[in-house]
Amino acid sequence: MININTNKTLNIILPNTNKALKEVLQSASPTELEKLSTGKDLKSILNTLLKDSSQNSPGDKTLLSLLKNNPTFKELGSITSSVKELHQLLKQDKNPLPLEKQLGTFLSDIKDISEKSLTSKIQNSGIFLESKLKNAKTPAVEIKQLLNDLSKTLQDTKLPNVKLINTQLRELLSSDLFKNISNKELLTNTKVDISTLTELSKKVQNTTEQLQQRISSTLDKSINSNDVLFSKDTSRTLGKINLLNKPEQLQTQMQVKEMLSQDLKAILLKTHEEISASSHPNRQDLLKHIDKLSLQIDYHQLLSHLSNATSLYVPYSWEALEDGNITIKKAKDDKFFTDIELQLKEYGALKLRLGMFEGNQLNINISAESSEFKEILKDNMSTLRKQLHSAGIITNTIRFLDDVKSTSSYESNLGELAVGFEVKA
Repeated sequence: MININTNKTLNIILPNTNKALKEVLQSASPTELEKLSTGKDLKSILNTLLKDSSQNSPGDKTLLSLLKNNPTFKELGSITSSVKELHQLLKQDKNPLPLEKQLGTFLSDIKDISEKSLTSKIQNSGIFLESKLKNAKTPAVEIKQLLNDLSKTLQDTKLPNVKLINTQLRELLSSDLFKNISNKELLTNTKVDISTLTELSKKVQNTTEQLQQRISSTLDKSINSNDVLFSKDTSRTLGKINLLNKPEQLQTQMQVKEMLSQDLKAILLKTHEEISASSHPNRQDLLKHIDKLSLQIDYHQLLSHLSNATSLYVPYSWEALEDGNITIKKAKDDKFFTDIELQLKEYGALKLRLGMFEGNQLNINISAESSEFKEILKDNMSTLRKQLHSAGIITNTIRFLDDVKSTSSYESNLGELAVGFEVKA
């Protein structure tokens, strides 16, 4: 499931490398720049604007307006088209670059959509690269937290053998193996000795294997089948621990390498660097297409930052779709608002405004440019309601709005919106 975590913000760590910001500031007039900041130079403007989270200040609003009205971004077209163009260009090589395979995988058909693949595509779309790197944890720190969570769950066990295992677990957590583990390793790129990680892995494995044996024990189940040992929380935490519990996986460098190997923006940056230093026959064309795609991703990053939202492009190939993007915002009291804006090849603009509250209650506003398509949607509303109901979602209202340019359903709630976001699996 895709969750919106409002305790973190998508932070643009290197604003001087954000192509979208550079484009906006270069095209802004002296008067507009004056509105952005009291400072007179570019550095002071950046320091004012790009904080950990947007504060909805006059400067933020001015820059957001400049971003949305910048002609360069209006003429860039869709990211899907850019991915297709770059993919076709890369396929012409006798020995295609790794980026070619990545783009081919990224352009899967929307008919093959699934919750797992959608989560992966959004996470690796490039929009969250800096955020993931900033908030990445040293794997050993992560496994320590998981073990702490497991120990807290097992405190309520009534099974003597499990109580003993939990005592051993707490002793492990307070041992020297965990004593010096922190995220400083990630920040300073310090390596932890592999022998230490190997010993840690063995200790953790010993504990988890003992618990798995107790879970499989018919005797323990007959004593108390409702014990926390057999709970979903215990099973879920053990599963996460087992995924991390190998010496090589506990190395920070491996985690960062895996992260960068999947993220589209990271791969684009690496490929750009490699091609720039090469004598590739299509060098200029490739760099041009990579720059264009990078600029589009940077645009969504900056738009997300300034509007305190999650601005996403639709990461699927769909013959009927010309362009599409999704904006997600979270308000107070666990209310979520989502705008889905699609430009259909045959039927023109389609906008869906979704409001989710009380966990599973959904309101939908629909605007369609084509009257014909609006009737098609109305004829299929009962099917939509049934499918949503089967997923545990109750549709309270579905409204059709006359004006496709009407105000977004959540704009009146901006004062209640929580600041910041981070997409997590």
